Amino acid sequence: MKYEDVKRVIDKVNGSTFAGLDTVTQVKLKGGKKNPFQGRVTKMTKGSTVMLFTNKNSNSYENMVKRRLEKEGKDAESFALKPRAWGQRIENSPFVEHKDKKYIECIFIKGGESVYMVDGKEVSKEEIEGLPDAKPSDDSQGGVENKVVIRTYSIDSIEKMRVLGEKIA
Repeated sequence: MKYEDVKRVIDKVNGSTFAGLDTVTQVKLKGGKKNPFQGRVTKMTKGSTVMLFTNKNSNSYENMVKRRLEKEGKDAESFALKPRAWGQRIENSPFVEHKDKKYIECIFIKGGESVYMVDGKEVSKEEIEGLPDAKPSDDSQGGVENKVVIRTYSIDSIEKMRVLGEKIA
């Protein structure tokens, strides 16, 4: 996918909007070089739902975490937004720039249907050595139980995007 095509549509967003994504991502595996699957596994996901946010007036991620904390009866002011671990967010957009590559940062709402591929051939998840384990962090986001999940996708990994009534491929 081309950054310019996505940017043309995203520039119309004022605040936040929902989008559908189909992605192909390289899977990072445990086990280092001795893992025979290392560098050979991709994950194809169709139909994920995400929220894109421009942060023109305030930080949508921070607002969502604080609303969820309040709803759970916790102190929303105890949550302090931390700086990005990598990359530079492009002001008033969901885009992140890092090492001459463009990414799109979004709030993950619902996963799509995923399949794993080894050397371009579909395999079951159980056949792959070294898939990473999920790492929930109990103390992040001020202890909110219903976590706000941020995902940052390389523009190169997005196969299709559906946003504002347009389909970008």
